[in-house]
Amino acid sequence: MKQTYPAANIKKQHLIETATRLFNKHGYHAVGIDRIIHESDVAKMTMYRNFPSKDSLVSEVLRQRMGKIQASISESVATRGEAMDKLREVFLWHGRWFDTPDFNGCMFIAALSEFGGSDNEIARVATAEKQRMREFIQNIVVELVRGSAAARLTHQIVMLLDGAIISAQTGEKRKAAMDGWKAAKCLVASQLRQYQVAG
Repeated sequence: MKQTYPAANIKKQHLIETATRLFNKHGYHAVGIDRIIHESDVAKMTMYRNFPSKDSLVSEVLRQRMGKIQASISESVATRGEAMDKLREVFLWHGRWFDTPDFNGCMFIAALSEFGGSDNEIARVATAEKQRMREFIQNIVVELVRGSAAARLTHQIVMLLDGAIISAQTGEKRKAAMDGWKAAKCLVASQLRQYQVAG
């Protein structure tokens, strides 16, 4: 049976999806509320009933964006059995994303670039959502190494993923993800050798 939603919820979600598309393509400061309202084809009252400020809309866009990203990556990773295969799938997922029309860089990095450096809701949300991704990666890494080594390796892999995103954004879409994966494999191999020596 097809699920139906109240009209108010449909309009709210349409606002979020329109804002996501515009922010992703043009950035946050470059897109005003009036443009979002116009392209969403909703009344201004509808906008402010759901989102009293632009900051609250941006924050919700970021929360939903990360939810969709994590759901998609989790689904891909769930098809893999070994930890190294799971890590590779994370990079492969990024490679597929880089090759889509939706790819315009990381909306969380962009948010921190535009709103970071001050204590505001958007910077806090962007930081928290990036932390969710770190935790996802660490849940894979701990299958390979433990303790401080897992935290260190997670940090390095996340840096490689962020670097791959920026590299793809500057024109190296075809090789950015796999270059990141090759570097990640070297880091993991080095860490495992240290474990063997210590053991």
